[in-house]
Amino acid sequence: MLLYYRSALYVCRSSTLSAPIEPKPRDKDMLNKLLEKIAKLPKIWSVILLVLFIVGLYVLLQKVIMPGVMSVVQSNFFFEKDEEQEELGKINNQRSDAALGRCKSVMVADKHVPDTAQFVDRDYEAWALGGRTYLIRSMVIVASPEKGAIERKYACKIKYNGGNLDDGKSWDILGVDFNEPG
Repeated sequence: MLLYYRSALYVCRSSTLSAPIEPKPRDKDMLNKLLEKIAKLPKIWSVILLVLFIVGLYVLLQKVIMPGVMSVVQSNFFFEKDEEQEELGKINNQRSDAALGRCKSVMVADKHVPDTAQFVDRDYEAWALGGRTYLIRSMVIVASPEKGAIERKYACKIKYNGGNLDDGKSWDILGVDFNEPG
């Protein structure tokens, strides 16, 4: 507050259009008198004032702040409306097939696996997580010069944005994860 007062006073002094703003002596005297009265109070009053302040904060929290927070939480502000109702859980449909294809192409493009990797599509698993988000789990065979062909399981979390299922712009990859090579 003092810094603000000094900077405001400096701005006013540097301005040619207005005179410097000085606090009124009456305001300073009133504040000083109030502080002196509080300082002269017996210690028991300080404890009582502290308790009253804490009780006031508690009442403010319980009667004003928490009801406001609860009304926002209970509103539909945070819920995303789905355009379509989709069954959650394990799925196997055209959209899961498209999600698997998109995951494979992104894994090769982002160099998670080499171009020569062979994807095992017959045993893939897919789960609908809600909000057009899917979890795809399958296997890929990666050729290693030291160990030969290594089977690795992977999981891909992907979100469908709408549009053509085969279009890459209709999908967002949220993450790809591999198990440890064995």
